[in-house]
Amino acid sequence: MANVAFLGTGLLGSGMVERMLRGGETVTVWNRTDAKARALERLGATVAASPADAVASADRVHMTLPDDAVVDAIMEAFRPRLRREAVVVVDHSTTSPGGTKTRLERMAGNGVQFLHAPVFMSPQMARDGIGLMIVSGAKALFESIRDPLAKMTGEVWYCGEAGDRAAAYKIFGNSMLFVIAAGIADVFAMAKGIGMPPAEALEVFSKFQPGNIIKSRGDKMARGDFEASFELTMARKDLRLMIEAAADQPMVVLPSIAKRMDDAIAAGHGREDLGAIAAEVGG
Repeated sequence: MANVAFLGTGLLGSGMVERMLRGGETVTVWNRTDAKARALERLGATVAASPADAVASADRVHMTLPDDAVVDAIMEAFRPRLRREAVVVVDHSTTSPGGTKTRLERMAGNGVQFLHAPVFMSPQMARDGIGLMIVSGAKALFESIRDPLAKMTGEVWYCGEAGDRAAAYKIFGNSMLFVIAAGIADVFAMAKGIGMPPAEALEVFSKFQPGNIIKSRGDKMARGDFEASFELTMARKDLRLMIEAAADQPMVVLPSIAKRMDDAIAAGHGREDLGAIAAEVGG
């Protein structure tokens, strides 16, 4: 089995390490908060004193770190200790598309084999080896470690050599998680405004599945096809009813959507589909 270094053992990283240890891999861990790394010792991990010490004998290096700046700093700290002929660095961190593209190019120039592989996985999913991992970087390099990556998750999706692709897909996906959470908050505001318990407000979604709109309306919006199936002016009327239902309860996202609808209607898109809020409006 491979010798693995894992840098960043927060909630997600710890789950990934637990999965690796159960699979029989030898794992050396490091974390800025030492106690989080030490918690994995009882499961068989070895704790390193520094990122450089962690990678010194590794065949693969995995990272789950907070942001671009931390990833860059940690990689610069351990790069001199990498065994260049053997090691592959796999970064699972959520980072910016531009920063990731630059990093992939810089690492290639420095002779470091590097892949970006962000995930849609909770900590428990990481322990169970389910979820989705998105990978971008050199195809030959990906193929060389496809099998160990596949053991970490339910699906590994290689999306090409473009350095920013996996990072872009990750933030696109996360944006929908945030919008959904904001939408739920606004549903609760409406429910509170009319005197309904939040749990009861959610019952409609046991029957109505709004997630299907991402594919159906999303494809039309991507093509710029705004032929109406839900006219924007009627959607704006419905949104008025929503804001009125919330009464004096604060709302997260619907007032901003109302402003965008008003701008699109003023620009002449009122008879078009709700998706016309994606059209360019204004100067």
